[in-house]
Amino acid sequence: MVKSVQATFATVLGAVLLVVGLLGFAMNPVLGVFGVSGVHNLVHIVSGIVGLAAGLAAAGIYAKKFNTIFGVIYLVVAATGFFGIAAINDLLGLANGVPLADNLLHLAIAIAALGVGFGAKD
Repeated sequence: MVKSVQATFATVLGAVLLVVGLLGFAMNPVLGVFGVSGVHNLVHIVSGIVGLAAGLAAAGIYAKKFNTIFGVIYLVVAATGFFGIAAINDLLGLANGVPLADNLLHLAIAIAALGVGFGAKD
């Protein structure tokens, strides 16, 4: 059975987020670039689990909804990071704000997720 683009994207993104969330507890900054905190790691882990569940679900509509909603959320996360909204930084435990590399990565993920969420036909 061939997976849809929606399901494949949600599954891969979910797996990556789960791994990054777990890595964040052992390595900060992750890969020497991306700053994280305990709450930030938990957000990645929960997002990863939801992405995996949506991507692996029998009904493809869950993957499309995940990709679209996740894309919107990450677009907001990127915007708040670029504009240095203190409440978000405090929530994530990032006293010095969100590093530029994180903001750019969040923006790229948002664009990709929205592109797949709204663009893929399957």
